[in-house]
Amino acid sequence: MPTTPGRFSRLRWLQNVLCVAALVGAAILVGLGLTGVASSPGVWMVAAGSFVLFLVILLMTFAPLLLKMESTLARQLSELRDLNEAATRQHGQLEAMVENTRISDAAKSLARRGEELEALRGAIRADIRDARWDAAIGLIDEMERRFGYKEEAESIREELDDARNDQIQSKLAEAIELIEDHFRTYRWDLAQHEIDRLLRALPDHARVVSLPDRMKAVQEQHKQELKLAWQDAVRRCDTDQAIDVLKELDQYLSPAEAKALQASARDVFKDKLLQLGVQFRFAVTERRWHDALTIGLEITHDFPNARMAGEVRDALDTLRQRARQPASASPGPVSEARS
Repeated sequence: MPTTPGRFSRLRWLQNVLCVAALVGAAILVGLGLTGVASSPGVWMVAAGSFVLFLVILLMTFAPLLLKMESTLARQLSELRDLNEAATRQHGQLEAMVENTRISDAAKSLARRGEELEALRGAIRADIRDARWDAAIGLIDEMERRFGYKEEAESIREELDDARNDQIQSKLAEAIELIEDHFRTYRWDLAQHEIDRLLRALPDHARVVSLPDRMKAVQEQHKQELKLAWQDAVRRCDTDQAIDVLKELDQYLSPAEAKALQASARDVFKDKLLQLGVQFRFAVTERRWHDALTIGLEITHDFPNARMAGEVRDALDTLRQRARQPASASPGPVSEARS
């Protein structure tokens, strides 16, 4: 900041006057001293004039420097005052900017709040659609806690419960249909496995709880059908059919029911053994060794304790040898099994 023209003008005028007066005085002293240089006062006058001249030179040298320093300090002080004023103005502007920023952040927060809420709704819907129930419940709780949408959260929870129940009912229907298919094909072990799995998953569900009774009813119905089929086969003297039915029926019979069928079953097996004996004798007589061996093995397997089985068992080695011989080979005698 430049110094004003009138600044320190009197001081500088006084300085100049004093300097001129001192120079004049110093010149006079030196002149007088030189005229009387041989005398002692003349020397002192020259010395005094030289000293005054030295002081004038010092004053003329340092006085401008001091004034320059003072001017610089004054300029710096003025700049500091200007900076202080500018800082004060900027402080007010900064406070206004901060306040505006706070308002802007609040507005942005409100705008983002709506966006975040919509994103949260979309995420909840996606989790419900993909059956991620735990994740959906967590997001619903966040909606209620963070955004305060309690009524909407309750509504979405009801929607989630409905969707989950629908899915449970759909999967339950599929599982029950699979169990019914096992019932229709009499695969009781597979049906029981599925029933146990459903009982672990839904122990209080009415349809699941009723499945064991349903299985018992189906088994009882199938048992009665097998009994009717057994009676029909016995009445028609269809020994093979009767034995097949009896083998399947045996797993459903109680000890009392098995005892009631024991007499008729004994007659059926006796007839079957007689039939096999007749077929065996005819095969041996006709030298059909392969057929005789097959029938003999069936007799020994199905009726191991019968006397006929013992007689056939004694002839099996011979039958095996004959069965390996060419058809044109001359066979030796084979003992026929007695009935």
